[in-house]
Amino acid sequence: MPVGDIMIQVFRHLFNSIDEGIIVTDTEGKIIFYNAEMAKLEELLSEHVVGKHLNEVYDAVTVESSEHLSVVLTREPVLEKHKAYFTNKGKEVTIVASTFPVIEDDQVVAVYSVCKDITKFKELLTKTMQLHDQIGLEGQEQRSNNGTRYTFDSIVYASSTMKRLIASAKKAAVADGFILVFGETGTGKELLVQAIHNHSPRKNEPFVAINCAAIPETLLESILFGTAKGAFTGAVESKGLFQQAGQGTLFLDELNCMSIALQAKILRVVQEKMVRRVGGTTEIPIHCRVISSTNVDPWESVNNGSMRKDLFYRLAVMTLFIPPLKDRKEDIEALIHFFLNRYQKIYGLGEVQIGDDLKNVFLRYIWPGNVRELEHILESAMNMLDGRKVITMDHLPHYLKAKFLSQEVSSTELYKKGSGTLAHALREVEKQVLWEALKAHSGNVTRAAQSLGIARQNLQYRMKKLGMHKF
Repeated sequence: MPVGDIMIQVFRHLFNSIDEGIIVTDTEGKIIFYNAEMAKLEELLSEHVVGKHLNEVYDAVTVESSEHLSVVLTREPVLEKHKAYFTNKGKEVTIVASTFPVIEDDQVVAVYSVCKDITKFKELLTKTMQLHDQIGLEGQEQRSNNGTRYTFDSIVYASSTMKRLIASAKKAAVADGFILVFGETGTGKELLVQAIHNHSPRKNEPFVAINCAAIPETLLESILFGTAKGAFTGAVESKGLFQQAGQGTLFLDELNCMSIALQAKILRVVQEKMVRRVGGTTEIPIHCRVISSTNVDPWESVNNGSMRKDLFYRLAVMTLFIPPLKDRKEDIEALIHFFLNRYQKIYGLGEVQIGDDLKNVFLRYIWPGNVRELEHILESAMNMLDGRKVITMDHLPHYLKAKFLSQEVSSTELYKKGSGTLAHALREVEKQVLWEALKAHSGNVTRAAQSLGIARQNLQYRMKKLGMHKF
Protein backbone atom coordinates (compact mmCIF):
# COMPACT_ATOMS: atom_id res chain seq x y z
CA MET A 1 0.00 0.00 0.00
CA PRO A 2 1.42 3.44 -0.91
CA VAL A 3 2.63 5.63 1.96
CA GLY A 4 -0.04 8.22 1.19
CA ASP A 5 -2.82 5.66 1.52
CA ILE A 6 -1.33 4.39 4.78
CA MET A 7 -1.28 7.91 6.20
CA ILE A 8 -4.90 8.45 5.20
CA GLN A 9 -5.86 5.27 7.08
CA VAL A 10 -3.83 6.36 10.10
CA PHE A 11 -5.50 9.78 10.23
CA ARG A 12 -8.93 8.24 9.70
CA HIS A 13 -8.33 5.88 12.63
CA LEU A 14 -6.93 8.73 14.75
CA PHE A 15 -9.86 11.07 14.13
CA ASN A 16 -12.36 8.29 14.85
CA SER A 17 -10.71 7.50 18.19
CA ILE A 18 -10.81 10.95 19.81
CA ASP A 19 -13.69 12.14 21.98
CA GLU A 20 -14.42 15.35 20.03
CA GLY A 21 -16.56 15.60 16.92
CA ILE A 22 -14.85 16.41 13.62
CA ILE A 23 -16.54 17.37 10.38
CA VAL A 24 -14.73 18.36 7.15
CA THR A 25 -16.32 19.99 4.10
CA ASP A 26 -15.05 21.13 0.72
CA THR A 27 -15.39 24.73 -0.48
CA GLU A 28 -18.93 24.10 -1.75
CA GLY A 29 -20.19 22.82 1.60
CA LYS A 30 -20.08 19.13 0.69
CA ILE A 31 -19.21 16.90 3.66
CA ILE A 32 -16.07 14.85 2.96
CA PHE A 33 -15.31 13.50 6.46
CA TYR A 34 -17.46 12.90 9.53
CA ASN A 35 -15.94 11.10 12.50
CA ALA A 36 -17.48 8.59 14.90
CA GLU A 37 -17.84 11.04 17.80
CA MET A 38 -19.72 13.53 15.60
CA ALA A 39 -22.04 10.74 14.48
CA LYS A 40 -22.61 9.82 18.11
CA LEU A 41 -23.52 13.29 19.35
CA GLU A 42 -25.77 14.07 16.36
CA GLU A 43 -27.24 10.53 16.25
CA LEU A 44 -26.53 10.19 12.52
CA LEU A 45 -24.70 7.55 10.47
CA SER A 46 -21.48 8.53 8.72
CA GLU A 47 -22.53 6.79 5.52
CA HIS A 48 -25.72 8.90 5.46
CA VAL A 49 -23.77 12.15 5.87
CA VAL A 50 -20.53 11.92 3.89
CA GLY A 51 -21.03 13.08 0.31
CA LYS A 52 -24.03 15.27 1.12
CA HIS A 53 -24.25 19.05 1.23
CA LEU A 54 -24.60 20.74 4.63
CA ASN A 55 -28.17 21.85 3.87
CA GLU A 56 -29.15 18.21 3.29
CA VAL A 57 -28.08 17.30 6.83
CA TYR A 58 -28.85 20.43 8.85
CA ASP A 59 -31.77 22.85 8.95
CA ALA A 60 -31.57 26.42 7.62
CA VAL A 61 -27.97 26.42 6.39
CA THR A 62 -26.88 29.80 5.01
CA VAL A 63 -23.57 31.63 4.69
CA GLU A 64 -24.59 33.71 7.72
CA SER A 65 -25.50 30.72 9.90
CA SER A 66 -22.83 28.25 8.78
CA GLU A 67 -19.23 28.72 9.92
CA HIS A 68 -18.08 26.31 7.20
CA LEU A 69 -19.52 28.44 4.40
CA SER A 70 -18.44 31.77 5.92
CA VAL A 71 -14.85 30.59 6.62
CA VAL A 72 -14.45 29.76 2.92
CA LEU A 73 -15.05 33.45 2.23
CA THR A 74 -13.25 35.05 5.20
CA ARG A 75 -10.34 32.58 5.35
CA GLU A 76 -10.30 33.27 9.11
CA PRO A 77 -10.90 30.64 11.82
CA VAL A 78 -13.92 30.90 14.14
CA LEU A 79 -12.90 29.86 17.64
CA GLU A 80 -14.92 28.38 20.51
CA LYS A 81 -18.34 29.39 19.20
CA HIS A 82 -21.44 28.23 21.02
CA LYS A 83 -24.00 26.67 18.68
CA ALA A 84 -27.44 25.19 19.23
CA TYR A 85 -29.11 23.69 16.14
CA PHE A 86 -31.26 20.86 14.77
CA THR A 87 -30.30 18.10 12.36
CA ASN A 88 -32.69 17.12 9.58
CA LYS A 89 -33.82 14.26 11.84
CA GLY A 90 -35.05 16.73 14.47
CA LYS A 91 -32.19 16.09 16.92
CA GLU A 92 -31.28 19.21 18.96
CA VAL A 93 -27.53 19.57 19.44
CA THR A 94 -25.62 22.01 21.66
CA ILE A 95 -21.89 22.29 21.03
CA VAL A 96 -18.89 24.54 21.30
CA ALA A 97 -17.04 24.41 17.98
CA SER A 98 -13.86 25.82 16.47
CA THR A 99 -13.78 26.01 12.67
CA PHE A 100 -10.60 26.33 10.58
CA PRO A 101 -9.79 26.80 6.88
CA VAL A 102 -7.32 24.45 5.14
CA ILE A 103 -5.23 26.67 2.84
CA GLU A 104 -2.99 25.32 0.10
CA ASP A 105 -1.24 27.48 -2.51
CA ASP A 106 -3.01 30.48 -1.02
CA GLN A 107 -6.42 28.91 -1.73
CA VAL A 108 -8.98 27.49 0.72
CA VAL A 109 -9.37 23.83 -0.22
CA ALA A 110 -11.41 22.60 2.74
CA VAL A 111 -12.87 23.59 6.10
CA TYR A 112 -13.02 21.54 9.28
CA SER A 113 -14.62 21.91 12.70
CA VAL A 114 -13.64 20.43 16.06
CA CYS A 115 -16.78 20.16 18.21
CA LYS A 116 -17.35 19.57 21.92
CA ASP A 117 -20.74 18.29 23.08
CA ILE A 118 -22.04 20.48 25.92
CA THR A 119 -25.70 19.42 25.83
CA LYS A 120 -25.60 17.80 29.27
CA PHE A 121 -23.49 20.62 30.63
CA LYS A 122 -26.04 23.16 29.38
CA GLU A 123 -28.88 21.18 31.00
CA LEU A 124 -26.99 21.13 34.29
CA LEU A 125 -26.32 24.87 34.15
CA THR A 126 -29.97 25.57 33.34
CA LYS A 127 -31.04 23.58 36.40
CA THR A 128 -28.45 25.40 38.49
CA MET A 129 -29.69 28.80 37.37
CA GLN A 130 -33.27 27.75 38.06
CA LEU A 131 -32.18 26.66 41.52
CA HIS A 132 -30.57 30.05 42.09
CA ASP A 133 -33.88 31.68 41.14
CA GLN A 134 -35.69 29.37 43.57
CA ILE A 135 -33.25 30.20 46.36
CA GLY A 136 -33.81 33.87 45.67
CA LEU A 137 -37.58 33.48 46.05
CA GLU A 138 -37.27 31.34 49.16
CA GLY A 139 -34.81 33.84 50.58
CA GLN A 140 -37.61 36.39 50.76
CA GLU A 141 -39.39 34.14 53.24
CA GLN A 142 -36.35 32.64 54.97
CA ARG A 143 -33.70 35.33 55.00
CA SER A 144 -31.07 33.26 56.84
CA ASN A 145 -30.70 30.90 53.87
CA ASN A 146 -28.39 33.12 51.86
CA GLY A 147 -26.28 30.47 50.16
CA THR A 148 -23.30 30.57 52.54
CA ARG A 149 -21.76 28.15 55.03
CA TYR A 150 -19.00 30.18 56.65
CA THR A 151 -18.54 33.19 58.93
CA PHE A 152 -15.41 34.65 60.49
CA ASP A 153 -15.89 32.18 63.35
CA SER A 154 -15.32 29.38 60.80
CA ILE A 155 -11.75 30.52 60.10
CA VAL A 156 -9.20 28.59 62.17
CA TYR A 157 -5.93 30.38 62.88
CA ALA A 158 -3.39 31.18 65.61
CA SER A 159 -0.93 33.43 63.77
CA SER A 160 -0.69 37.19 64.10
CA THR A 161 -0.63 37.37 60.28
CA MET A 162 -4.10 35.87 60.03
CA LYS A 163 -5.33 37.97 62.96
CA ARG A 164 -4.40 41.12 61.03
CA LEU A 165 -6.02 39.75 57.86
CA ILE A 166 -9.30 39.03 59.66
CA ALA A 167 -9.31 42.54 61.15
CA SER A 168 -8.80 44.06 57.69
CA ALA A 169 -11.47 41.80 56.18
CA LYS A 170 -14.02 42.89 58.78
CA LYS A 171 -13.35 46.55 57.96
CA ALA A 172 -13.66 45.82 54.25
CA ALA A 173 -16.95 43.97 54.85
CA VAL A 174 -18.54 47.00 56.48
CA ALA A 175 -17.11 49.45 53.91
CA ASP A 176 -19.22 47.72 51.21
CA GLY A 177 -16.91 48.48 48.26
CA PHE A 178 -15.28 46.24 45.67
CA ILE A 179 -12.80 43.73 47.12
CA LEU A 180 -10.13 41.65 45.40
CA VAL A 181 -8.87 38.62 47.36
CA PHE A 182 -5.73 36.84 46.23
CA GLY A 183 -3.88 33.81 47.49
CA GLU A 184 -2.60 30.43 46.37
CA THR A 185 -4.96 27.55 45.61
CA GLY A 186 -6.18 25.93 48.82
CA THR A 187 -5.70 28.92 51.13
CA GLY A 188 -9.45 29.43 51.63
CA LYS A 189 -10.41 32.39 49.47
CA GLU A 190 -14.13 31.55 49.23
CA LEU A 191 -14.28 30.86 52.96
CA LEU A 192 -12.98 34.39 53.60
CA VAL A 193 -15.34 35.92 51.03
CA GLN A 194 -18.37 34.18 52.55
CA ALA A 195 -17.30 35.46 55.97
CA ILE A 196 -17.08 39.00 54.56
CA HIS A 197 -20.59 38.69 53.11
CA ASN A 198 -21.98 37.48 56.44
CA HIS A 199 -20.31 40.37 58.29
CA SER A 200 -21.58 42.99 55.85
CA PRO A 201 -24.86 44.93 55.71
CA ARG A 202 -25.83 42.52 52.89
CA LYS A 203 -25.73 39.39 55.09
CA ASN A 204 -29.46 38.71 54.69
CA GLU A 205 -29.23 38.90 50.90
CA PRO A 206 -28.07 36.12 48.50
CA PHE A 207 -24.45 35.06 48.12
CA VAL A 208 -23.75 33.80 44.58
CA ALA A 209 -20.35 32.39 43.56
CA ILE A 210 -18.95 31.23 40.24
CA ASN A 211 -15.54 29.84 39.28
CA CYS A 212 -14.57 31.68 36.10
CA ALA A 213 -12.00 29.01 35.19
CA ALA A 214 -14.43 26.08 35.33
CA ILE A 215 -16.92 27.16 32.64
CA PRO A 216 -16.35 27.67 28.89
CA GLU A 217 -16.30 31.32 27.89
CA THR A 218 -19.20 30.86 25.48
CA LEU A 219 -21.44 29.78 28.38
CA LEU A 220 -19.96 32.04 31.05
CA GLU A 221 -21.35 35.18 29.42
CA SER A 222 -24.89 33.73 29.38
CA ILE A 223 -24.58 32.62 33.00
CA LEU A 224 -23.36 35.99 34.21
CA PHE A 225 -25.63 38.26 32.18
CA GLY A 226 -28.63 36.00 31.47
CA THR A 227 -30.30 35.33 28.13
CA ALA A 228 -33.17 36.84 26.20
CA LYS A 229 -35.73 34.53 24.61
CA GLY A 230 -34.60 33.56 21.12
CA ALA A 231 -30.98 34.66 21.65
CA PHE A 232 -30.06 31.25 20.24
CA THR A 233 -31.96 28.08 19.46
CA GLY A 234 -33.77 26.94 22.59
CA ALA A 235 -32.85 30.05 24.59
CA VAL A 236 -35.39 31.16 27.17
CA GLU A 237 -35.71 34.33 29.20
CA SER A 238 -33.38 33.80 32.16
CA LYS A 239 -31.67 35.90 34.78
CA GLY A 240 -27.91 36.02 34.95
CA LEU A 241 -25.94 35.81 38.17
CA PHE A 242 -25.63 39.61 38.39
CA GLN A 243 -29.40 39.72 38.72
CA GLN A 244 -29.75 36.58 40.82
CA ALA A 245 -27.41 38.06 43.41
CA GLY A 246 -30.01 40.81 43.96
CA GLN A 247 -28.70 43.18 46.61
CA GLY A 248 -26.31 40.53 47.91
CA THR A 249 -22.82 39.53 46.82
CA LEU A 250 -21.54 38.09 43.54
CA PHE A 251 -18.19 36.32 43.94
CA LEU A 252 -16.10 35.98 40.77
CA ASP A 253 -13.53 33.32 41.65
CA GLU A 254 -10.32 33.06 39.56
CA LEU A 255 -11.15 36.23 37.66
CA ASN A 256 -7.74 36.17 35.97
CA CYS A 257 -8.82 33.03 34.04
CA MET A 258 -11.63 34.93 32.31
CA SER A 259 -10.97 36.01 28.72
CA ILE A 260 -9.93 39.62 28.11
CA ALA A 261 -13.00 40.15 25.89
CA LEU A 262 -15.37 39.08 28.66
CA GLN A 263 -13.43 41.15 31.20
CA ALA A 264 -14.23 44.21 29.08
CA LYS A 265 -17.96 43.42 29.39
CA ILE A 266 -17.62 42.87 33.14
CA LEU A 267 -15.91 46.27 33.42
CA ARG A 268 -18.82 47.95 31.66
CA VAL A 269 -21.34 46.27 33.97
CA VAL A 270 -19.58 47.27 37.20
CA GLN A 271 -19.02 50.82 35.92
CA GLU A 272 -22.56 51.42 34.68
CA LYS A 273 -24.31 49.13 37.20
CA MET A 274 -26.41 47.95 34.28
CA VAL A 275 -26.49 44.59 32.52
CA ARG A 276 -27.82 43.54 29.14
CA ARG A 277 -28.83 39.92 28.63
CA VAL A 278 -27.28 37.95 25.78
CA GLY A 279 -29.52 38.60 22.76
CA GLY A 280 -31.41 41.33 24.61
CA THR A 281 -31.71 45.08 24.01
CA THR A 282 -32.87 46.30 27.41
CA GLU A 283 -30.49 47.60 30.08
CA ILE A 284 -31.29 46.11 33.50
CA PRO A 285 -30.03 47.79 36.70
CA ILE A 286 -27.99 45.65 39.12
CA HIS A 287 -27.50 46.22 42.83
CA CYS A 288 -25.11 43.50 44.00
CA ARG A 289 -21.66 43.92 45.46
CA VAL A 290 -18.87 42.28 43.44
CA ILE A 291 -15.99 40.50 45.18
CA SER A 292 -13.38 38.80 43.02
CA SER A 293 -10.34 36.61 43.56
CA THR A 294 -7.17 35.48 41.80
CA ASN A 295 -4.84 32.58 42.65
CA VAL A 296 -1.78 34.63 41.69
CA ASP A 297 -0.63 38.14 42.47
CA PRO A 298 -3.16 40.30 40.54
CA TRP A 299 -0.45 42.77 39.52
CA GLU A 300 1.41 39.88 37.93
CA SER A 301 -1.79 39.06 36.01
CA VAL A 302 -1.95 42.65 34.80
CA ASN A 303 1.70 42.58 33.71
CA ASN A 304 1.40 39.29 31.81
CA GLY A 305 -1.80 40.40 30.08
CA SER A 306 -4.25 37.96 31.68
CA MET A 307 -6.12 40.76 33.46
CA ARG A 308 -7.15 44.17 32.17
CA LYS A 309 -5.49 46.99 34.08
CA ASP A 310 -8.66 49.09 34.14
CA LEU A 311 -10.68 46.17 35.53
CA PHE A 312 -8.02 45.59 38.20
CA TYR A 313 -8.21 49.21 39.33
CA ARG A 314 -12.02 49.05 39.37
CA LEU A 315 -12.34 45.80 41.37
CA ALA A 316 -9.29 46.19 43.62
CA VAL A 317 -10.62 49.12 45.65
CA MET A 318 -9.68 46.97 48.66
CA THR A 319 -7.25 44.05 48.37
CA LEU A 320 -6.80 41.18 50.82
CA PHE A 321 -3.89 38.75 50.60
CA ILE A 322 -4.20 35.30 52.17
CA PRO A 323 -0.64 34.10 52.87
CA PRO A 324 0.29 30.49 52.04
CA LEU A 325 0.33 28.00 54.91
CA LYS A 326 4.14 27.67 54.77
CA ASP A 327 4.39 31.35 55.78
CA ARG A 328 2.17 30.97 58.86
CA LYS A 329 3.46 27.88 60.62
CA GLU A 330 1.65 28.85 63.83
CA ASP A 331 -1.66 27.98 62.16
CA ILE A 332 -0.68 24.40 61.29
CA GLU A 333 -1.17 22.91 64.76
CA ALA A 334 -4.49 24.73 65.23
CA LEU A 335 -5.69 23.39 61.88
CA ILE A 336 -4.54 19.86 62.75
CA HIS A 337 -6.65 19.85 65.91
CA PHE A 338 -9.62 21.32 64.05
CA PHE A 339 -9.58 18.72 61.27
CA LEU A 340 -8.98 15.84 63.69
CA ASN A 341 -12.05 16.90 65.70
CA ARG A 342 -14.12 17.25 62.53
CA TYR A 343 -13.32 13.87 61.00
CA GLN A 344 -13.27 11.82 64.18
CA LYS A 345 -16.91 12.86 64.62
CA ILE A 346 -17.77 12.18 60.99
CA TYR A 347 -16.23 8.69 61.06
CA GLY A 348 -17.19 7.90 64.67
CA LEU A 349 -13.60 7.20 65.71
CA GLY A 350 -13.53 8.72 69.18
CA GLU A 351 -10.53 10.84 70.16
CA VAL A 352 -7.70 10.65 67.62
CA GLN A 353 -4.26 12.21 67.96
CA ILE A 354 -1.31 12.79 65.67
CA GLY A 355 2.08 11.36 66.62
CA ASP A 356 4.75 13.83 67.71
CA ASP A 357 7.15 12.75 64.96
CA LEU A 358 4.55 13.26 62.25
CA LYS A 359 3.47 16.57 63.76
CA ASN A 360 7.07 17.80 63.57
CA VAL A 361 7.19 16.72 59.92
CA PHE A 362 3.95 18.64 59.27
CA LEU A 363 5.41 21.75 60.88
CA ARG A 364 8.47 21.60 58.58
CA TYR A 365 6.58 20.75 55.36
CA ILE A 366 6.08 23.55 52.79
CA TRP A 367 2.39 22.67 52.01
CA PRO A 368 2.11 23.47 48.28
CA GLY A 369 -1.61 22.64 48.47
CA ASN A 370 -2.04 24.80 51.59
CA VAL A 371 -4.94 24.21 54.01
CA ARG A 372 -6.82 22.01 51.54
CA GLU A 373 -3.83 19.66 51.27
CA LEU A 374 -3.52 19.41 55.06
CA GLU A 375 -7.21 18.58 55.40
CA HIS A 376 -7.10 15.88 52.70
CA ILE A 377 -3.99 14.25 54.19
CA LEU A 378 -5.56 14.04 57.64
CA GLU A 379 -8.86 12.69 56.31
CA SER A 380 -7.01 10.06 54.28
CA ALA A 381 -4.91 9.03 57.29
CA MET A 382 -7.95 8.68 59.53
CA ASN A 383 -9.44 6.23 57.04
CA MET A 384 -6.31 4.06 57.44
CA LEU A 385 -6.19 3.90 61.24
CA ASP A 386 -7.51 0.30 61.68
CA GLY A 387 -8.71 0.93 65.22
CA ARG A 388 -5.61 2.79 66.36
CA LYS A 389 -5.93 6.26 67.85
CA VAL A 390 -2.62 7.82 66.84
CA ILE A 391 -1.81 8.87 63.27
CA THR A 392 1.76 8.11 62.26
CA MET A 393 3.77 8.16 59.04
CA ASP A 394 2.59 4.59 58.36
CA HIS A 395 -0.96 5.83 57.78
CA LEU A 396 0.03 8.12 54.91
CA PRO A 397 0.04 7.20 51.20
CA HIS A 398 3.48 6.21 49.93
CA TYR A 399 3.95 9.26 47.72
CA LEU A 400 3.45 11.47 50.78
CA LYS A 401 5.86 9.45 52.88
CA ALA A 402 8.46 9.92 50.16
CA LYS A 403 7.84 13.66 50.12
CA PHE A 404 8.01 13.93 53.90
CA LEU A 405 11.06 11.69 54.23
CA SER A 406 12.92 13.85 51.75
CA GLN A 407 12.59 16.71 54.22
CA GLU A 408 13.95 14.66 57.06
CA VAL A 409 17.44 14.59 55.55
CA SER A 410 19.42 16.98 57.71
CA SER A 411 20.73 19.98 55.80
CA THR A 412 23.87 19.72 57.94
CA GLU A 413 24.39 16.10 56.90
CA LEU A 414 23.93 16.98 53.26
CA TYR A 415 26.40 19.82 53.57
CA LYS A 416 28.99 17.50 55.12
CA LYS A 417 28.44 14.76 52.51
CA GLY A 418 29.72 16.68 49.52
CA SER A 419 30.40 20.05 48.06
CA GLY A 420 28.11 21.94 50.41
CA THR A 421 26.28 23.57 47.49
CA LEU A 422 22.50 23.80 47.20
CA ALA A 423 22.61 21.83 43.94
CA HIS A 424 24.41 18.97 45.70
CA ALA A 425 21.91 18.99 48.58
CA LEU A 426 18.94 18.86 46.21
CA ARG A 427 20.58 16.03 44.26
CA GLU A 428 21.00 13.98 47.46
CA VAL A 429 17.39 14.59 48.50
CA GLU A 430 16.09 13.52 45.08
CA LYS A 431 18.25 10.38 45.15
CA GLN A 432 16.91 9.42 48.59
CA VAL A 433 13.28 9.85 47.50
CA LEU A 434 13.84 7.66 44.44
CA TRP A 435 15.59 4.96 46.49
CA GLU A 436 12.70 4.91 48.98
CA ALA A 437 10.15 4.50 46.20
CA LEU A 438 12.11 1.73 44.49
CA LYS A 439 12.68 -0.04 47.80
CA ALA A 440 8.98 0.05 48.64
CA HIS A 441 8.17 -1.60 45.28
CA SER A 442 11.01 -4.15 45.28
CA GLY A 443 12.83 -2.38 42.48
CA ASN A 444 9.83 -2.31 40.10
CA VAL A 445 10.41 0.90 38.15
CA THR A 446 6.86 1.14 36.77
CA ARG A 447 5.17 0.88 40.18
CA ALA A 448 7.73 3.17 41.81
CA ALA A 449 7.10 5.81 39.12
CA GLN A 450 3.34 5.55 39.64
CA SER A 451 3.73 6.02 43.40
CA LEU A 452 5.79 9.16 42.78
CA GLY A 453 3.28 10.52 40.26
CA ILE A 454 5.74 10.61 37.35
CA ALA A 455 6.11 8.68 34.09
CA ARG A 456 8.26 5.54 33.99
CA GLN A 457 10.55 7.17 31.44
CA ASN A 458 10.94 10.20 33.70
CA LEU A 459 12.02 7.99 36.61
CA GLN A 460 14.49 6.13 34.40
CA TYR A 461 15.94 9.43 33.19
CA ARG A 462 16.32 10.70 36.77
CA MET A 463 17.97 7.44 37.88
CA LYS A 464 20.48 7.66 35.04
CA LYS A 465 21.15 11.32 35.74
CA LEU A 466 21.82 10.54 39.42
CA GLY A 467 23.98 7.53 38.67
CA MET A 468 21.40 5.06 39.99
CA HIS A 469 21.92 2.39 37.31
CA LYS A 470 20.85 -0.54 39.48
CA PHE A 471 18.59 -0.97 42.46
